[in-house]
Amino acid sequence: MKTLQQYFNEVGEYGRKLYLRNEAIRTGKWDLYEATVRKEFPDVADEEIREAKEAGERVVLMTKDKLREWITKNKVNMITSDLYVLDEGTILEGSVESAEALKYVLGDGLEDIIECHVSPMDVLNLTDHKIYWVDPIVKA
Repeated sequence: MKTLQQYFNEVGEYGRKLYLRNEAIRTGKWDLYEATVRKEFPDVADEEIREAKEAGERVVLMTKDKLREWITKNKVNMITSDLYVLDEGTILEGSVESAEALKYVLGDGLEDIIECHVSPMDVLNLTDHKIYWVDPIVKA
């Protein structure tokens, strides 16, 4: 996984915020994330922190086989990551999109630094992590 400094260098404060959010969700240590959001994004801080903590309560750890089962069972056809999608530790969300929407959303997701939109097959074929961090609520 890229470092906090790398995300900051490439995406600025927004990248820093996403990295710290990811770290807070995975570790349960919220102090640095909360301080950063309150300082850099004061207008939306309360809502951002609330949503991140709710996500932290939902996120589950899955093996690759469990991830594949979850994708199949829920007919997930798009994965969105918080950080770079192929990095171990990125938090994945699934959604079911129309074929029309997928034409406009999928494509260069593997080239995005953050908030990558990719096919589930990209994640399954291009990664081999021991653990995947997944928000199990599938968006429709």
